[in-house]
Amino acid sequence: WSPRHILLLIGPPLLLFLAVLFRILGSTAEEFFSPGLEMFSLKMGLPERFAGVTLLALGNGAPDVASTVNAILDDRKRGYLMALSELTG
Repeated sequence: WSPRHILLLIGPPLLLFLAVLFRILGSTAEEFFSPGLEMFSLKMGLPERFAGVTLLALGNGAPDVASTVNAILDDRKRGYLMALSELTG
């Protein structure tokens, strides 16, 4: 068995599995995440396009901001080092 044969044998099922995973991700986001995003955009008076851009970015960066603030507040003398290392990876 050459690597090419193995790729031809395993490739199609993996692509099908990947397509199913993307479908599940899309349906989950549509069912659970989009209604909340729409509610926030209506309450804040934002158009849906801007709400998607701003609120999704805020939700994506919120854990980083929270851990940075926690690091600084936990140790006032050396917390900034932990915060910088968390932000830079």
